[in-house]
Amino acid sequence: MTARAEDLPARLGTSQNAVSNLEIGERRLDVLELRPLCAALGISVEAFVARLEHVLAKDPWRSTSPQGPYGRAPPGSTILTPMETAMHTPRITRRTFLASSAAVAASTTAHPIIAAPSRRAPSLSRSGTLTGRVIWPQGPDYDEARLTFNTRYSRFPAAVVVCDTTEDVQNAVRWARQQNIPFRARSGGHSYEAFSVVDDGLVIDVSGLDATVVDTARGEAVVGAGVRLLDLYRHLWNFGVTLPAGTCPGVGIAGLTLGGGIGFLSRRYGLTCDNLLAVDLVDANGDTLRASVDEHGDLFWALRGGGGGNFGIVTTFTFQVHPIAEVALATVTWPWDDVAEVLDAWQRWAPFVDNRLTASLGIANPGAGVISSTALFTGAPDELPTLLAPLLAAGTPSAPQIQSLPFMAAAEQLAGAGGGHANFKNTSALAYEPLSPQAISTLVDGLRAAPTASNLVGLFPLGGAIATIDPAATAFPHRRALFDLQYQAYWWDASEEQTDVAWVDDLRAAMAPYTTGAYVNYIDADLPNWETAYYGPNLDRLMQVKSAFDPDDVFNGPQTIPGHGS
Repeated sequence: MTARAEDLPARLGTSQNAVSNLEIGERRLDVLELRPLCAALGISVEAFVARLEHVLAKDPWRSTSPQGPYGRAPPGSTILTPMETAMHTPRITRRTFLASSAAVAASTTAHPIIAAPSRRAPSLSRSGTLTGRVIWPQGPDYDEARLTFNTRYSRFPAAVVVCDTTEDVQNAVRWARQQNIPFRARSGGHSYEAFSVVDDGLVIDVSGLDATVVDTARGEAVVGAGVRLLDLYRHLWNFGVTLPAGTCPGVGIAGLTLGGGIGFLSRRYGLTCDNLLAVDLVDANGDTLRASVDEHGDLFWALRGGGGGNFGIVTTFTFQVHPIAEVALATVTWPWDDVAEVLDAWQRWAPFVDNRLTASLGIANPGAGVISSTALFTGAPDELPTLLAPLLAAGTPSAPQIQSLPFMAAAEQLAGAGGGHANFKNTSALAYEPLSPQAISTLVDGLRAAPTASNLVGLFPLGGAIATIDPAATAFPHRRALFDLQYQAYWWDASEEQTDVAWVDDLRAAMAPYTTGAYVNYIDADLPNWETAYYGPNLDRLMQVKSAFDPDDVFNGPQTIPGHGS
C-alpha cells in the first residue's frame, strides 16, 4: 500500500522539514538514502535509475546540483531534484505522486494535472476522468506497459490507460486534452518507430477492445480495435471464414487496416482496408461517430489507407469476410548466386500470375547461401506446378516443397515464431515497373555489402484484386505498383546499430532512382518527403479530411498528416 503524503517522513524516519528540503533541492540525497526513499515512494531503484538516465538524456543540464553536471547550468535549464527523479518528471509534485499511487492501489481513476508543452486549449462540454486500467510510472506493470515492439527505442509515458470500453477511450481523449498533455493511440503497438508510445504523455491502449462477432449469414465480422492478427484468424477460422491481412501474429488489426493491409490473400480479395465496411471511432472531442460509404464518406475514404493516429481512435471495425478452407503452401530455394536471374524472373511473374497465388521473395545476406520464395495458393495443389513453372525456369531451384493444409495451419506457419520484441530498422519502397538490370545490380551489390548476417530484402507482389481499384478510390495510393520492397536490418549487439541503420538508409537511397514512394505501415522516421512517399496524389485530400475532422490537430505525432494551413 502506498503511503499518504503525511506518512512519508515517518516511513523515512525523518522530519517533514528534511523531506521538504529534498523536494526543493536544498539538500542532496546520499546514495544510502536512495533505497528507502524509493521504497517509500513505491518505485524500484532500477526504475529510478532508468528514469534518471531518460531525463538526463533529454536535457544533460538537468542535475541534482544547482550548478548542473558540468558547472553552472545555462539560463533556463531545469534543475532536477532527487524527489523529482523518483517521480519520473519534475512537473509532478510529491503530493500528486503519492495521490496517484494511492489511486492505483484503490483502482480509482481521478488524477492531478500533468504539465506538458503548450497545446491549443480544448473547448469541451464534458469533463474527462480516466477510466479503464490506468498504469502509472510507479505501478508494477509500468515497465511492461511502456515496452515498444522495436526495442531500439525506450519511451517513458506519463501513464498508460488500457481501455476496455468505448467510453474509456472517450474519457482518455477528453482527459488528455483537459490536462494539456500529448497522447498516442496504441492497438498492437507494432509501430516500427515506436510512434504509438510517447514520452511524458498518455498512451491510450485499446487492447482491451478485443471482441469479435461473426455474422456468417451476412458475411461480416465486427472486430474490436485491440484484436491481434493471429487471434483474429483463429476466431474467424471457427466460422470457416477469414480476412485478407498480413502474417505478423501480434500486429493489431487497427494499424494494419488503417494503413492498407497487405498479405497473402490480398491479390485475391484486396487489401485489408478494401474489405472494410464501417468504422466506429472516437474523435478529437471525445465523441463517437460512425464512418462508412453512407456516413462521413470522406472520413471513411481516409481511414482506408491513410494510416493510424491521424483522424481519431478507432474502437471497432466492420469487415466483409470470405469463406476459406484448405490451401496450399509452396517453398522454393535457389543458390544465392542465382539472385539476379531469379529476381528478374520473379518480378515479371509474381504480380501477374493467377490471383489465387501469391509468392513472396526473400533475399538474405549472402552468408545465408540461398534465396527463397514462399507461396500461398487457394486453389487445388495439383495446379501449382504449372503455375510455378515460369519462376522455376530461373536459376537452379530446389524441388518445390508443396503441402496441402487448412488455412489456419498455413497462417500459423507463415507467422512463424515471430511477434517478439527486437532491435531493428526497416524501410520500404515500391516498384511500379520491373527493375532494370542496373537496378537489380544495385540491389545485389547492396546485399553483398550488408554488415550483419540478419540483413535482408523482402519483396512482396501486388497486382490482382489490389490493382482493380482506382488509386483515388481509397487513401491507399500504390495500387498500380507491381511489388513492394522492404529493406530490413536486425541486431542483438548494440555496437551494430549504427552500421545497420546506415546500411538500410544507404540501400533505400541507392534504389530510389528505380522505385517510388513507401508503405505507411512500414513507417520510417528517416524517410525524406514522407508525406508524398506514403500518400502520393492522395495527400491533398487527406489534408482536407484532417482539417475537417481534427481542425485543432489533436491527433498530432511524428509523421501524422497535417491539415491545410498547418
